[in-house]
Amino acid sequence: MEMPTNWISRTLEPHLAPNSPLKLFPIWLILGPRQVGKTSLLKHCSASNRQYISLDDLPTRRQATESPEVFTQNIKTPVLIDEIQYAPQILSHLKLLADERRDPGCIWLTGSQNFEVMRGVRESLAGRVGIVNLLGLSDEEKQLATENVQTLFESILETSFPHLFNVRELDERALFLNSYLQTYVERDIQALLGVQKRREFEVFLKMCALRTGQIINYDDFARDVGVSASTIKGWLSVLEDSFIIRLVHPLHSNRTKRLIKSPKLYFLDMGLAAYLGGWLTVENLLHGPLGGAAFETHIFGGLVRHCLHNARPVEIHFWRTRDGDEVDFIVSTSRGVTPVEVKLGIPSPRDLLAPGRFAEPNWRVGVAISAVTLRSKALAGTTLCDGWMLGSPLDLSFLD
Repeated sequence: MEMPTNWISRTLEPHLAPNSPLKLFPIWLILGPRQVGKTSLLKHCSASNRQYISLDDLPTRRQATESPEVFTQNIKTPVLIDEIQYAPQILSHLKLLADERRDPGCIWLTGSQNFEVMRGVRESLAGRVGIVNLLGLSDEEKQLATENVQTLFESILETSFPHLFNVRELDERALFLNSYLQTYVERDIQALLGVQKRREFEVFLKMCALRTGQIINYDDFARDVGVSASTIKGWLSVLEDSFIIRLVHPLHSNRTKRLIKSPKLYFLDMGLAAYLGGWLTVENLLHGPLGGAAFETHIFGGLVRHCLHNARPVEIHFWRTRDGDEVDFIVSTSRGVTPVEVKLGIPSPRDLLAPGRFAEPNWRVGVAISAVTLRSKALAGTTLCDGWMLGSPLDLSFLD
């Protein structure tokens, strides 16, 4: 198998080692959006004798979908099968192959569409597959070290795609991102939805970018795009299944009945949202109307990456009352529950809710992430008020 060059180390690498917890499973599945390095990572971690099969190749895909039994009979393990969502017909046959071989990780799979892949996995591979997620590059993987928010926002505009790492030329970025979006709409969206309203869907994508970090009003959204509210809900579900966005739902609580019930929308890559929204320079993004939401969205993506790239499932909610009291994120992992606030400027204790208003007794200390800590690193970790400490956007280890 050909190995990737110019390698950027990924946090997930140690979790793909033979002695990792994945050793319990004969099949390993890595899920994530297109062009974030799933195949490159697995090739980097592969032994030279692992067979590589790409279902992006049309003749190969045709054989897998039309004759899945014959196709799997010709597979020699260990094997890496790329883009499994294109041929879910082979999953039941891979189950038989895994039961026959039983070697840990003898079958590696990648997938870019969560819904299609997971439906087949639930039906065919229950108990036989270990699942991990890979998103784009985190700030840690970029080895980002800066003392000013302008450099951080420049890195945001580079996006998290490995192909755009350290690419500062605007035309090069635009060419890649335009091609990415065209491919995404033409291949993935039409495959999932058979979308006929292509123009409306492109408007919908831009409207999503303008709403990142905001509570969704489906009726207003539908009116802006020119489709029904039910269509908006369906299209948002497809974006989630394609790892483009996440809907963050409010945390249910018995402490008050005045909680907001609608979800908030966040892009998993703020750089992609900035491109869709037309904010192409640091000046326009940082000092424009989306500056605070852009920083919050970037931190949200960082929280998700930090957990998933350490093979740790994560649930993120928000807490907000109808009176406007709010906590940006409630992050739940196997390590505990951590409230997180995100501020571009200096957090004021008046803006931080007392834990007794929303938190359970066993929750961890809240962290207010501020860009101020970039130039004043000594401030990170200091106590702001009861139940809250100051955190850096470049250090999310408080989740560990």
